[in-house]
Amino acid sequence: MLHPAFTLPPSTHTRPRPNVGRLAGWQIPVKDGTDVAGMTTTHGSPARAYTATATDPFISNLLAQGVAIHGKTLTSELGATCYAERPDVPVLESPAYPGCTPGGSSTGAAVVVADGTVRAAHGTDAGGSIRVPAAACEIVGFKPASKGIAAHGFLTQDVADQFTLWGWHRRIKGKRLRIGVLTDGIFARPDVEDRRGALVEKLASALDFEVVQLKPYRESLETYAHFTTTITASFNLTDPLDSGYIGWLVEQSHKLTNSDLDAAEQHRRDLPHLIASQWDVDVVLSPTLAFAPPRIGYFPSLTPEASFHAQTEWSPWCSLYNMLGTPAIALGGVHLGSLTLTGPELLTVAQHIETLLGD
Repeated sequence: MLHPAFTLPPSTHTRPRPNVGRLAGWQIPVKDGTDVAGMTTTHGSPARAYTATATDPFISNLLAQGVAIHGKTLTSELGATCYAERPDVPVLESPAYPGCTPGGSSTGAAVVVADGTVRAAHGTDAGGSIRVPAAACEIVGFKPASKGIAAHGFLTQDVADQFTLWGWHRRIKGKRLRIGVLTDGIFARPDVEDRRGALVEKLASALDFEVVQLKPYRESLETYAHFTTTITASFNLTDPLDSGYIGWLVEQSHKLTNSDLDAAEQHRRDLPHLIASQWDVDVVLSPTLAFAPPRIGYFPSLTPEASFHAQTEWSPWCSLYNMLGTPAIALGGVHLGSLTLTGPELLTVAQHIETLLGD
C-alpha cells in the first residue's frame, strides 16, 4: 500500500545501474514540485498535474551519483505555504506531534523521514520549506547557500547523512567562531514558548565558542516586507485555478509596482552589510519555530492574509537566510543560520550541537 505522503510510487526508469556512483544504494524521494522526466508533477494539487519531459538539474546530478528516486512526496500547493491541507490530497500529521501539522512545503518529505520510511528525502526551501517541516517533525533539514532565495536540499535523521549526501567533510573556520544567540523573532515578534527559548540558551551555555547575545537587527521588519514582495511577485503569472490562498497571492502580486520590486532587490543586496554592521557573528543560533506545530485545520481556518502572517509568527527566523542566500539548518526545534560559514563549516557546528542535544 502506498504511503499517503507519496504522490507517486517509485518509478523504475529513474533508477541508475546498480552499484554505480558515490551514492549508489540511496533511495531518495523527490518533492512533488520538482520535475523528473516521465513522472507526474502535481505541485501539490491534482488539478495542476502534468508529465515532466525533463529532469531538474539537481535531481539529474543525484541520479548520476547513483541515487534511486523513491517516488514523489506531497507538497503544499505550489510550495506556497508551510502546511499542506487541501481537500483533494491526503492530509498528513506530524509523527512527532500527532494531530498537528507536519509543516511544509516539503511536507511529505519530512513525514517519511520522521516515521522511518526513508533515510533521506529531497526538499526545496524558499522561506523555510525544508527547515520548518524538519522542526515540526523533529528531524534535520538543511538548505545550502544559493544565489536566489530558493535552494534544493535534504531532510535526514541526522547531520552525518547530510555530510554524506553533499560529499562534504568536517571543516571549521580558521579563527575562533562567534555564535550569536537570538530568541526574539526576526520577521515577527511572537511570544516564543519558554521551553524553546530555554533550550537555545542551554545549548549556548554549553558551546565551546564565543557566544554573543543578539537582538533583532533594526531593519528586520523592513526585510520581512521586502521578502513578502519577493514571494508574492513570484505568483504574478500563476493561474489561481480557484479562489483561496493561491488566488490571494496572485491578487497581491498584481498590486506590486516596479518600484516595489526594485526596492526589494536593492534591500536584498544591502542586507549582508546591514546585518554585519549590527551582528558581528559567524552564525546565529535560534529556535526554528516559536511554538509547537498547530493542530491540523488551524492555518486553513484563517483568511489568506491572516494565514500568511500567522505562518510568519510560527516561523519568524528561517526566511532571513533565504534573503541572504546563506546556508541554514534545523536540528528539530533548534536553528543555525550562517552569516560567514560555508556549508561544510555550518554542518560541522551543527553536528557539535546535535551531540549536545543527545546528551
